[in-house]
Amino acid sequence: MRDPVRELATEWMLRSEHDLRVARYPVTMDDPPPESIGFHAQQCAEKALKGYLTLQRVAFGRRHDLSYLIDLCVSLDSSFERFRAEADELTPYAVEFRYPDVLPPIPLEPAQSAVETAERIYAFVADRLAT
Repeated sequence: MRDPVRELATEWMLRSEHDLRVARYPVTMDDPPPESIGFHAQQCAEKALKGYLTLQRVAFGRRHDLSYLIDLCVSLDSSFERFRAEADELTPYAVEFRYPDVLPPIPLEPAQSAVETAERIYAFVADRLAT
């Protein structure tokens, strides 16, 4: 039987995985673009968390604040708490780093770290959704 909620959660995870792939690729380039890498890492984490919340039938606003999403996830499963500090580090990549007058350019190393964080959050959520 068709389950539209599971289908939507699966679509969130597919888009999350796409962002993860896009975030990983530039690291292999000459002179990789850190802001773009960080943006897609943040998007990966955001969409994975929204996939989890969708499957749990928890409404969420159209916001890019990962702390807000972590709060919602923690209310269902306290093990999401382990990602709070890392999520706080990813959140600025959603909007702030897109504007050169808001935050200065970032070095490559923090962007690579953002990808590693996104990978951990994605894998954690994917494991939760598989059950």
